[in-house]
Amino acid sequence: MQQPVIRAVKTLKAIEDAIAADQGAAFRQNLQKVLPHMEDAYRGYEKNPFRNHLGASVIGYECARQIWYGFRWFTKPKFPGRVLRLFNRGHLEEARFIACLLTIGVQVYQQDANGHQFRIKAHGGHYGGSGDGVAIGIPDLPPGLPCLTEWKTHNDKSFQKVKKEGVRAAKFEHYVQMNTYCRKMGLTVALYGAVNKNDDELHLEIVYLDTDTADRFTDRAGQIIFTPSPPKRINESPGWYACKYCDHHAVCHKHATPARNCRTCTYSAPLSTGGWACTSPVVVATAEAQGRSGPIILDEDAQLAACAQYEAF
Repeated sequence: MQQPVIRAVKTLKAIEDAIAADQGAAFRQNLQKVLPHMEDAYRGYEKNPFRNHLGASVIGYECARQIWYGFRWFTKPKFPGRVLRLFNRGHLEEARFIACLLTIGVQVYQQDANGHQFRIKAHGGHYGGSGDGVAIGIPDLPPGLPCLTEWKTHNDKSFQKVKKEGVRAAKFEHYVQMNTYCRKMGLTVALYGAVNKNDDELHLEIVYLDTDTADRFTDRAGQIIFTPSPPKRINESPGWYACKYCDHHAVCHKHATPARNCRTCTYSAPLSTGGWACTSPVVVATAEAQGRSGPIILDEDAQLAACAQYEAF
């Protein structure tokens, strides 16, 4: 049974009233404190353009094949400047959301007791993600109840749909992501924040833990991770709307050559205990001749490089 949309009206009103009361002074001061901690927004060049794990942010996507290709590094990310600025804006908006909550006296924790991001993982670390934070003191929730916070930016069309229908109906992948985090972090509720990039309108929504969804999609992650070949296409037409704009359109529908790395090689496999191993008969035989036994573990550098025994899917 679908949960009703619970709008965080008290929280939203408190934010609007507090910012208007001093014309944004406290909000700006809180933003100054928060911005330096937005590590993703200031991240420099990374030698690995791929994500090492299958993220909770994508497991709710409809197409399992798309998720599998991403986890297996089939298409090297190459974004235009506009899209990269868009990604960066999402990271910066997180700071603005947090500043909004701080302005109304909410306690917001961006790190755990050890000073690390709130991270969750499963399936040997092949699946996971990091939550935006944990808040205590949300006006729409009982006093002292901790809740996950998840912040997202939307264009006007997407925002209006979320505002009207709620996150579960309008952005199911976000709903799945929050429930996965809540389940793994032992939380019972989340605050979903959406901002309209056109006019800065906010939509805040309370989402209670849906254990069935959390468990079902964590299981789905394991199925995708340990499947040795691509799942079935979501549609056989390359012109279908969801396929046409997919990052993996070329390798999926046009049989383009995948990016050359160990994860697109037929001889690599993710281990249930974590990490990747090479199963090439030549590599295994060479290791055994040198007196080594057990799985041939591939570190990140080895995965990116691929060896002479590479054989593409």
